Amino acid sequence: MNCTPRKNKFWHLFGPFLLYWGIEWAAAVIAALVMLALSMPEMMQSVAWKDAMTNEEIASAAMQMQTAMLETAAHYQVQMLAAAALCTIPVMAMLFQKDRKLEQVLHVPVNKKAPLQKYVWTVILGIMVCIGGNVLIVMTNLAFVSEGYKNVSSVFYTPSFPVQMICLGIIIPISEELIFRGILFKRCRELMGFLPAAAGISFLFGFTHGNLVQLFYAVGLGMLLAYAYEKYGSLKAAVLLHITANITSLILTETGVLTWMCSAFIRLAVSVVACAFFGAAAFVMIQRIDEKPEGVEDPKKIGMY
Repeated sequence: MNCTPRKNKFWHLFGPFLLYWGIEWAAAVIAALVMLALSMPEMMQSVAWKDAMTNEEIASAAMQMQTAMLETAAHYQVQMLAAAALCTIPVMAMLFQKDRKLEQVLHVPVNKKAPLQKYVWTVILGIMVCIGGNVLIVMTNLAFVSEGYKNVSSVFYTPSFPVQMICLGIIIPISEELIFRGILFKRCRELMGFLPAAAGISFLFGFTHGNLVQLFYAVGLGMLLAYAYEKYGSLKAAVLLHITANITSLILTETGVLTWMCSAFIRLAVSVVACAFFGAAAFVMIQRIDEKPEGVEDPKKIGMY
């Protein structure tokens, strides 16, 4: 374990998450208020206001206004989430860089960075995990019994495809990787081995998604993201894997390929087997990467395993 001196371990571990959540919440509220203010003229026109109105008419108009506001907020929810994520990125990047500089000052052994050409395995693994995960969700009927997942899906796929790609495919994964792997997982690794650190942060990552289906998917993905960070010695590997998985999901949904695969059992079975084979092959190639810090004979001495 890379034990660096900390005055308060609780705040060291959970302080960044509380800061991340606070910034995200405040930014989302501000984005919602701005969006509602910009949409107010259009919403006002959709409500039948009169100069002289009875109490019943006022109540009806107020209900119409409330409905219009909720529909507008739902329509732009992805953009608001992305705006909130953008606000967290500079702060989390600053904390991440601060941690890396402290490692250098204290001469903490760090994993070697993998060669650039080996990043292709994270792309392949991201694609296979996305396809296999979505197919398994359909095969187990989780997608059809979870109301929370259906609501989230309907909201996420409301914006145009380019907006989905930018917000859900790029901005949000970068924000999530900075906090969950770049800061929280890395700080947990100072105090414990890989498995407890990766599992703990992956469950936290899963719970933040707010529904059972995404919980299972995010926990599994989170473990792979932590492993990629560990083996490649760079957060770029986890970011690339996360972005690849999200973009693959968006493309499969937009093109209808996912629906086509799930419309026949034989296609589902072939998809699962193919994803398992190519995903396992990519994982083995990642597993072969030598991440041991320079000059360290036994990785167990610094808690690498």
